[in-house]
Amino acid sequence: MRLLINNWILSLMLKKISTKTIFIKIILISFLLISCSVTNNDDKKEISTDVRIYKKALLLIEQKNYKGASAEFENLLLNYPFSNLAVKSEITSAYSLYQDNQIQEAIDKLNNFIEMNPTGELTVYAHYLLGMCYYIQTSERGRDSNLTQKTLYYFQIINTKYPNSKYAKDAKLKILYLNNRLAENELSVGKFYLKKNATGSAINRFKVILEKFPNTSVIPETLFRLSEALLKTGLKNEAKKSVALLNYNFPKSEWSKLSKTLLMEDSNKNIESGFTNKFLNYLKAIFD
Repeated sequence: MRLLINNWILSLMLKKISTKTIFIKIILISFLLISCSVTNNDDKKEISTDVRIYKKALLLIEQKNYKGASAEFENLLLNYPFSNLAVKSEITSAYSLYQDNQIQEAIDKLNNFIEMNPTGELTVYAHYLLGMCYYIQTSERGRDSNLTQKTLYYFQIINTKYPNSKYAKDAKLKILYLNNRLAENELSVGKFYLKKNATGSAINRFKVILEKFPNTSVIPETLFRLSEALLKTGLKNEAKKSVALLNYNFPKSEWSKLSKTLLMEDSNKNIESGFTNKFLNYLKAIFD
């Protein structure tokens, strides 16, 4: 029986599953492990009671009654703090709070869990769920860069400390998405400065994007805007280098096509400016 269960658990762990599905699979595994752990010692009554509460809480999660599930987990933790199910109840209670949109309560519980349990598979999940708690808020609060940075922190823990965990793939995707958001925010600020002719500030913003977010989708436009700003300040050689980078790395980008027009327009301006200066000098010589 145990061999069959272990094989079944292993097959589940090898499947590609989403965040919520992962947790439901954990729940099902917990059910099977509990059902195989019946003992005949003197503490049978107490053990069966905490198991009964835990099973009830899991059933409530399956029924999407997250508030009720959270209450049952708290009941177990309050009355059976030394139960073998106490640690699992802490993390599943946090998950219930997260699903019930009690985000701050979930964050507090997860931070406490990590402090009390600094290692282990459930601790990896706690970091991931913490990241999800902040991630869901980034969508609600728009471009809050501080919140985005905090979200990135927890997903990067998964990426660096637990690269082989079942949560690593999703964490990487979310890191890429969040970095794109931060880069887009920097680009918007840089374009604002450029529009206001604060070219020095604009150039600094564009350089930050290139240094901190080199793998994001805004790089082609950033190189174009940087070239634009450099031309405005008269740094033509630097602008040409920026355009060259753009054309080499993103030859099919619309920004690459526009960059050629940008250099052509600047060249025409220089010709017109040179002609105007010569004409003015000619007039000046006549009147002198």
